[in-house]
Amino acid sequence: MQPKVVFITQVRVGSTRLPGKVLERVEGKTLLSWFLQRASRVSAVDEWVVATTENARDDVIASLVREEFPEIRVVRGSENDVLSRYAKAIRDSEADVVVRIASDCPFLDWDLVGACIEYRNRTNADVVKTRREDLPVGLDVEVFRAEALLRADREASDPAHREHVGPYVYENPGLFDVAWFPYDGPEWPRCRLTLDYAEDLGFVRHVYGAVGPLAPAESIRLYLKEHPEAAAMNMQHEHP
Repeated sequence: MQPKVVFITQVRVGSTRLPGKVLERVEGKTLLSWFLQRASRVSAVDEWVVATTENARDDVIASLVREEFPEIRVVRGSENDVLSRYAKAIRDSEADVVVRIASDCPFLDWDLVGACIEYRNRTNADVVKTRREDLPVGLDVEVFRAEALLRADREASDPAHREHVGPYVYENPGLFDVAWFPYDGPEWPRCRLTLDYAEDLGFVRHVYGAVGPLAPAESIRLYLKEHPEAAAMNMQHEHP
């Protein structure tokens, strides 16, 4: 019997640096809508879950998902204890394998996600993660054995482990089998593909306008390679 693969993304309105970022409208739809459409193209996923908070200000997130994506499950939980939110989503969806990508990644590469799922299933690791040195920030993928996150939820007490979901697993190699995805695809130009600042939003508007919100990652890579001035638009916020 094949394991049930569930894609879980955390979403909230109350971002510190760019509040309401996933509700910004670009090319006629919210960025959350485009993100979920990109996520839905991962063929190896059996179910998709939006994990938002119980705060009243996130009612708009739950309403948007239920209206536009009735097939996607909405789970609500603690704002700061994100690990418990994931654990609730795992139990509600009966997941065996969890894909974790935050909703502020508007250029999600569905082929890369599928490859990471296949690699985790082949290695049977507790988690497979892409390496920062291989890909731009914003293309990161994590694929967990669901039980690894449930164990982390039972055992982790450090607030940072509760907020950031994965660190308890990575910091306990004696308890968990961590595998790094062996990326061998084309090299990306220096760029930043996440959404944290106003400059990131401007970059997303530009690239979506140029290649389309549902362009494959390879089309985005080629566009940025051919237009280095576009790739540099938000690089003042480059991750160290």
